[in-house]
Amino acid sequence: MNKSQRSVETLSRINLNGKELEYTLKRSSRRTITIRIKNTGQIIVGCPLKTPFTYIEKLLSEKERWIVQKLEEIREKSPAVIDKSFESGDLFYYLGKSYRLKIVEKSITKKADLHFEDELIVLEISRADDKEKIKSSLKSWYLSKAAELLVERIRIYSSVVGVSPKKVTVKEQKTRWGSCSSKGNINLNWKLVMSPLPVVDYVVIHELCHMKEMNHSGRFWGLVEAVMPDYKVYRKWLKENGCTLSFE
Repeated sequence: MNKSQRSVETLSRINLNGKELEYTLKRSSRRTITIRIKNTGQIIVGCPLKTPFTYIEKLLSEKERWIVQKLEEIREKSPAVIDKSFESGDLFYYLGKSYRLKIVEKSITKKADLHFEDELIVLEISRADDKEKIKSSLKSWYLSKAAELLVERIRIYSSVVGVSPKKVTVKEQKTRWGSCSSKGNINLNWKLVMSPLPVVDYVVIHELCHMKEMNHSGRFWGLVEAVMPDYKVYRKWLKENGCTLSFE
């Protein structure tokens, strides 16, 4: 049996409590079914390879009350994961620091301008009521900053780890902060730019070390530790606070 037959991971959706929720379905050689909700709000279902999809949906529906309750508890503990209204006052993060959004309407402004003012992210835009334009302007700014920062951190740590990625892509990933292919291509989640710089560096180092060890063996973690001795601190931070790195 090859690896693809032993473990299959897909993204699926289900309607619970009147809202469509996304969950990660992990099929493997396990014998039982589990439902786990990470503190980021990510729902993970583990099941045997041949479990019927209809059975999984039935089980999730039966656990609807518990799932909704757990998600509400996470939202209460982490106010930053509350859906954004894209109006002045919304909370956003950049390099681990929180900022309130301030929208300034300037009719003569053709292109949206974004800059910091003390504890604020100030967005100057032609129409303050254009939510889609505000959202796209903010996301474009984040993507630009993330690409600039992450490529630079890759450059710095590539020489330390002793590897040379063939390609580095910064994009949105639903369930991962980063990934590394066997071909030496590295993908990084743009939302990392919201986290403290040491956390960004941990993910970068993690993926670069995968170019030497495509697993999570003791040897792999030894490589990570050699570059970042206190990596466990930042790994823990990401697990506990990843849910605050929210844009929607």
